[in-house]
Parts: sequence; C-alpha cells; structure tokens
Amino acid sequence: MHKLPQGVTITRIINYLRRSREDVEREARTGEDTITMQKSVMDRVLADYGLPYDQVIEIGSGDKIETRPVFQQVIRDLESGRYNCIAVKEISRLTRGDFKDYGIVYELIRQKRIYIITPYRIYDPKNAHDMRQIRFEMFLSREEFEIIRERMQGAKYSYAMSGKFMGSTPAYGYLVHPKTQHLEPDTEKAPIVRMIFDLYLHGIPDKEMSDKAIATYLTRAGIPSPSGLPAWNASTIKNILHNPVYIGEIRYSTSTEINKRRKPKPRDEWIVIPDAHEPLISLEIFEAAMQKRASSRPAPSTRFDCETSELSSLIRCTACGHKMIRQATTTHYRKKDGSVSRYEKEILWCTTVGCTYVKYRAVEAMILHLLQEYPPPDPELLHSMLDEHQQQAESESSKDTPSNQLTTLHARQAELTEQLRFIYKSYESQIYSEQEFITRRQELQDELTRLEQLILRTEPVPVTASCSSNERTRFDPQEIRKLCTSWPSLYRALPSPADKNKLLRQLIESIQLTRLQKGRGNQPSRFTLSVTARMTLLEASS
Repeated sequence: MHKLPQGVTITRIINYLRRSREDVEREARTGEDTITMQKSVMDRVLADYGLPYDQVIEIGSGDKIETRPVFQQVIRDLESGRYNCIAVKEISRLTRGDFKDYGIVYELIRQKRIYIITPYRIYDPKNAHDMRQIRFEMFLSREEFEIIRERMQGAKYSYAMSGKFMGSTPAYGYLVHPKTQHLEPDTEKAPIVRMIFDLYLHGIPDKEMSDKAIATYLTRAGIPSPSGLPAWNASTIKNILHNPVYIGEIRYSTSTEINKRRKPKPRDEWIVIPDAHEPLISLEIFEAAMQKRASSRPAPSTRFDCETSELSSLIRCTACGHKMIRQATTTHYRKKDGSVSRYEKEILWCTTVGCTYVKYRAVEAMILHLLQEYPPPDPELLHSMLDEHQQQAESESSKDTPSNQLTTLHARQAELTEQLRFIYKSYESQIYSEQEFITRRQELQDELTRLEQLILRTEPVPVTASCSSNERTRFDPQEIRKLCTSWPSLYRALPSPADKNKLLRQLIESIQLTRLQKGRGNQPSRFTLSVTARMTLLEASS
C-alpha cells in the first residue's frame, strides 16, 4: 500500500470518470468499454492509498464545462468543501475547453487547495512545482485539442470540397451513399419535395398555396413529415423551399456559435460546392420560388373567400405575444347507415405552434359581457356610424348587379368543377386517402349544388356559399333608440362579422388573452381577458 507524501492531508475524494474524444474513437474502432477500463485503473490506484472515495461518471464527451452537467456538480461540491481532492486518470480529463474553463478549474484548485490524484502521482496545490506542472499540462492538453480540431476541420473542408456530405442528417428527400458519402435522391421522398415546390409556385386549381396551406395539404394526404410525425408544419415547408441542397448545392461553415447562439458568417467565409450531387429541382424552379417569396405580401389573417371575422386583429396571446386568429374546421364522419355526419368546430388559435387555443364563441361572449359595463352609445354618434355603414353598403351593392353576380357564379362553378377533377386525380395517385377523398368530394358536390340553385334564381347572392352576407338596410330612429341601450345590443344587431369587427375596433385598442387552464373533455378552457379601450369614443358617448 502506498503512503501519502509528507504534509498531504486528504479527507474526502471525488473520483471523476469521463470519456475523452480519443476514448470515443477507440470504442468505435475496437468496441472496448473505456469507462469500465478507466474505473478499474482508478479503483486500483485509490485502493493502494487506502482512502475512501465517491465516484461519478460523465457519460457524454464534451469540451466545455457547460456541456458537462456531472462535472458542474463536482465543481460545486469542491467549492462547498465537501471534497478536498479530485481523482482523475489524467489532468486533461478536467478540462480541454477555452481559457475561461481553464481559469475556472485552475483558480478552484489554487484557492480551495484541491489535491489531484492520478495513476502516476499526487499534485499538491501548496507545492509551487506541482502548480507549475498543472498549468503546463492544462496548457498542453488545450493546445493538443486545438491541433486535433484544426486537423478535423481541415479534413472536413477537403471532404466538403469534393462534394461529400459532412452533416449528421441529410436533407429531406436525400440519402447518403455509404461508400461515396455523396447525397443521392430518396426514391420515396424526392417526389414529395418536387410536389412542395409545385404547390408553392402553382397552387391547386382553386387557390394559391402558402407554407401553412401546403403543410395542411400534406398532413391530410397522410404523408409523414421529415421527423416521422403525421403532421407537417409551416416552418418545415419554409425550410425546404429555402434549401439550396435541392439544386445540387452544398453549403458549410455558414454560421458560428457565439454565447450559445448561432450567428451567420460573412458570405465570403462560406464553403459553397455547386453540383455536389443530383438535384431534385431545376435552378429555374428554385429561383422562381425565391422570387415569389421575396415579392409576396404577408398572408392575410382571414380566408380569401370569407368575410373578416368578428375578432380579427384584436386579440394577442400573453404567453408569446402573437396574434390569435379564428380557425373553423368541419369534420365529416361516415355513419354505419352510410350517411355523413357533419361536425363544426370554431376556435381562437394562437399562431405560435403548440401555444394556446380556446373556444372562439366563449371569448366573444366574455367581450360582450365586458362591453356591458361601457357607457351606452350616444344616439347622434350611433346615427353617424350607421349612416356611414349604410353608404358603404350601398356603394358595394351598386357593383353587385345580377349580371355581375351570374358571371362570378359561373366562374366559381368552373373552378369547383376543375377542383373536383383534381381531387379525383389525387385519389388515383394515392395522395388522398379514401376517407379524405370522400369528405372532400362531398364538400365540393354540396357547394356545386348550392351554386346551381343560386344560378337558377339569378338573384343577387353572395359570391361563395361558405360566407353569409345579410341584407343591409337603413336603420330608422326607433330602431336606433332600441340599440342605444348598450353596446352588446348594437353588436348583435349588426348584419355581418365585418361590421361587428369594425365596431369592436372602434371601441377597443387591444385585448390580451391568458389561458389559465386547458380544457379537458366537456370542461372548457379557463382564460382571462385584459382589454385596453379606446377612451376617445367612450368619452364621446358618456
């Protein structure tokens, strides 16, 4: 049994075991368990001194202290005085990070007088020669690490310049050839990438396709997302449309990490390799997609074929600060007798994925309850508002002649007929599942039937059957006096969602919604509203 050097007083030891980068590479080559071997060596060393010790193992291999949670706890234990000695296989196991990490470990050893035990010797922090040796070995291990990293970066640069894929996961639609390390098209997923670009540039017969619309389309078609989940999201579509890998180009070293955040590098420092592999789309298609995105306006907050909803642009989610929008969905269920049951769902949905949603009409009801507390509207002010509304309605209706309406209806009928052909083709191509095909076909056929009836009547009608447009009439003085009892009564009497939204926007600056509890089963969500009123209108009405 070895004896401790004279003057060395060790009370408690923490034995820190960690894989080095060399250990990881060695395990990959030989299949050896380097942690078990390291543990065996250190157990034998500490047993020779006859000292009790605690042992911890860092499973991962990290260069910096911030990436090693076990070592962070070891540092806290050493700082608190729980241990006055750390045992490691070699000094480099403590840190190979930057000079900041180097300083943290060295100052801890110096200030707390922490002994270091290795298989070869004991380092005494009170001994100037030992401290000089610790500094030298730490500096040497850091320089060795830098040399290894430079060599690896040089190898990556050489491989990248030859067109080899150096990332961890290839882009959706590609596979990595095991021998050449070049990207090659995935025969199953490459057609999906081409479809995404085609949908973005050309849409489907009845409308343009945004990122979100394409994501919904692929989800409903039953195509798994790149992560293997059933649902796609708009950000995935956006990333695909922006990725030059699909024109055969590979880019490396485009960003760097500063303070745990990725920062873009100047373009002249990028490694760009054109024609590195087989492209999935042409350069013309990619540039057309980029040009369309650059010239596109922000997506509207409401559907093109529908009026503005009552709460448009009024409500923000307090959790993320983003606006909340109305989302109405219709689900069809086929019953045992063959008939189709229709279920409509209407929610107020936060545009941040996975954030917040509540029932739309529940929010509307709470707003009306809060409006009940506002001073009642002034009759003169109300008359002016309604008069302005009537003038706008008459201006719009003057353009809505039977002839113009019939032209619009026939155009819509042609669009729906073409869309019906499109979904048949999609079903034959197995893009639509049978249930999705039946549901979508039923929706189109129902709308076509309604359009045919409207055309036969040849009367002024709304352009789309999905949106109601109530008849607009001038209010008489008696009706105005009835509406002056409260703002909610006026709100309910207004003929369209757009009119109601206009009224709310005249009364309310903004509304912050906080969801307190998520709904479960028949239990609705619990939420609160914080309303900022437009005081000028309220003062005028009081």
